[in-house]
Amino acid sequence: MQDRVSRLSWIAILVAILVTTASCSDTDTEEVREPGVRPVKLLTLSAASDLETSRYPAVVDAGRYNELSFQVNGLIEKLAVNEAQQVRAGEFIAQLDQRDFKSQVASARAQFNNAEEEYQRAVQMKQAIARNVLEQRLTQRDVARAQLDTAEKALEDTVLHVPFNGVIAQVPVRERQTVSAGQPVVVLIDLSTLEVTVNLPARTVAESQQIENLGTFVMLEAAPDVRIPATFKEANLLADTASQTYAVTFTFKPLENLVILPGMNATVEFSGARLSADTATDRKSVPLTAIVGEGDSTYVWLVDRDSMTVSKRKVAIVDGIGEFAIVTEGLAAGDVIAVAGASFLAEGMQVRDWSE
Repeated sequence: MQDRVSRLSWIAILVAILVTTASCSDTDTEEVREPGVRPVKLLTLSAASDLETSRYPAVVDAGRYNELSFQVNGLIEKLAVNEAQQVRAGEFIAQLDQRDFKSQVASARAQFNNAEEEYQRAVQMKQAIARNVLEQRLTQRDVARAQLDTAEKALEDTVLHVPFNGVIAQVPVRERQTVSAGQPVVVLIDLSTLEVTVNLPARTVAESQQIENLGTFVMLEAAPDVRIPATFKEANLLADTASQTYAVTFTFKPLENLVILPGMNATVEFSGARLSADTATDRKSVPLTAIVGEGDSTYVWLVDRDSMTVSKRKVAIVDGIGEFAIVTEGLAAGDVIAVAGASFLAEGMQVRDWSE
């Protein structure tokens, strides 16, 4: 009987231990599952405005680009420039072997002098010779003059000079090399003024009253914090059939403390894209990172500043190019939205500004 009591006592103790352990485990699990405060980047939408900022990718190009070549065939006798060399208008670049060209000039000049003498003799004897003979001598003189001009022009074309101030970008030939007429000898670029071309969507072009009046800046990928003012140059009024965008070109002056070369990646920023009055007050420009897609719908996470909790807000956006989306419905001035970390949020989740 005493053994039975002892066994029952041990069973009671074990049951008590198990119940206590299960209770502690449930408490711990509940504490682990309690959601933490997620840090996110917040954006407070400003008051309604008819001004927007947009960014578009671009590639830097030279303001002027010229492939210099001889207009005649020949052997390069002299080559006086190197790649990356700065040159000024009028400076000597290269020269072909001129011996054959000088011989042709001398021969053509001799023929012209002879034809000129024959014509002048016929003029003096025009009363004694037939009219058609005089006309024949004149024609021969004119043909000889044209041949001499051609020979002199060919001799002149054996020398290349710099047409404008710039930098030698490439020298694809060498001395003692035979080149053909039109074959590039030197690639010259003008770096005093550079340009960028961006493809603007039709909606932006249609709603921007004057593209040339936009505040336009160029930021290099290598120096993203430097904003260089740019000026409107030209716009292609024929849209690309595939993307329905228009090529618009802007020029800018390079900065003295920054090396900028053609081919560098850049971003063109438009500050103050003025929209039509009936749409401007309802539109908000927000980073693409704030937009979350769910099926055919798009939404943002709206933040309640009092409770610092998030709720889903459905929005309508305009398709475009760049780092920003234009929200046409669903947001108002003063709204606070999450613009980074939005993909990891859930309804009612508590957040904090990660800058705090």
